[in-house]
Amino acid sequence: MASQRRGLIAAAVALSSALVLAACGSGDDDGSSGGKVELSFWNGLTGPDRPAVTHLVDQFNKSQSKIHISMSVMPWDVLYQKLLPAYGAHKGPDIVGMDSNQIPVYASKGVLQPVDPLFDKGVQKSTLVAPAVAAGRYDGKTYGVPIENTPVVLYYNKKLFKAAGLDPNSPPTTWAQWSADAKKLTIGGGGGKPTQYGIAFGVHDTIEVMPILMWQAGGGIVSDDGKSVLLDNAGSKQAVSYWSNLIATDHVSPLGLSGADADKLFQAGKAAMQVNGPWATTGYKQAGIDYGLAGVPTGPNGKQITLGNTTSLAAGASLSSTKMQALATFYSYWIRKDSQTYFALHTGFPPLTTTVPTSALQSNPDVIAFAKQSATARGLAPGQPSFASIQNEVFDPTLQKIMNDPGSADGQLGSAATQVKNLLATGR
Repeated sequence: MASQRRGLIAAAVALSSALVLAACGSGDDDGSSGGKVELSFWNGLTGPDRPAVTHLVDQFNKSQSKIHISMSVMPWDVLYQKLLPAYGAHKGPDIVGMDSNQIPVYASKGVLQPVDPLFDKGVQKSTLVAPAVAAGRYDGKTYGVPIENTPVVLYYNKKLFKAAGLDPNSPPTTWAQWSADAKKLTIGGGGGKPTQYGIAFGVHDTIEVMPILMWQAGGGIVSDDGKSVLLDNAGSKQAVSYWSNLIATDHVSPLGLSGADADKLFQAGKAAMQVNGPWATTGYKQAGIDYGLAGVPTGPNGKQITLGNTTSLAAGASLSSTKMQALATFYSYWIRKDSQTYFALHTGFPPLTTTVPTSALQSNPDVIAFAKQSATARGLAPGQPSFASIQNEVFDPTLQKIMNDPGSADGQLGSAATQVKNLLATGR
């Protein structure tokens, strides 16, 4: 899952060279062989979650004799490089797991089909975490259903909190508390460079933290319907100015951090707080960090909200009705209570459904902490085909400029908003 941070960039590069293809779906046969339906399944789940994914697929195949899932796992960049050429040659997968941010990109090119029929074929939509389903929508239809959903939360170092005179069992819950704690946890060093930072705040090649803060102030990048640019509204300006000034003036975080560098700072005990996902828990435990987990502190609108990283399961455009029914059977197995309990306890990722009780997750308290945030974890840009360009060409570079010169925030955001409007108009 962590590698999906960089999957967006790789996908954009792959698409730019492959869009000349008049891509179709996978083969148009029903995949039956001696009464058994074969479903090819590509994904990029190569991380610590891979054993659990493999286990569920294997268990499904063993549980019945009518459907067989043939899974191919590859790095995300390889997946995105192969996908359009494969569909164009009628050799693409029947089903594919991809970052939900890529769903509108591929759906808009006609290589995927809506999977709304799954909800008429036994899949219980009402039990799924709603924002994770919304993450797979494009143009008013569902093109992907969630197979993983990982909210990001606030990690905080209990040892450093205690050393600073803060209650290690009372993490900040508001911006005011968060910024005050960050200042108190920042320890100055020679030449004005801190030896310990209050926050490790990544601004590129990372989990996007600033959009969460913008949402909390009533702003954002693009509206949920994709029709309005929010970068230069009052809420966005308030959030970006507040946090860029805190970082630049009070030095609570190094400037220009990448996601990897932010992880290293927290893992080394050189930063007291960080916003991150469940994939980080293993490394931090191995490093001996006594961390706590909490919701991202609320902003001016007082609403608990965070970012959710969703891996969606999509269907090739030529998937037959027979295979769609087979997919419904497989997905229903994937989201069963026992399947989701197993997956959560073996990956650290929260369940996708509300059918798993907290009591079933007691052996992994971290999962419970992440699950508490699932209902408020929204996608970065659901239904927005141009978001790779918006993120890589406009938002991240603009944010880095502002971090180095907070006083330029209003002007930089205004310029960025104009660029985003042009990208939306051209559909790039």
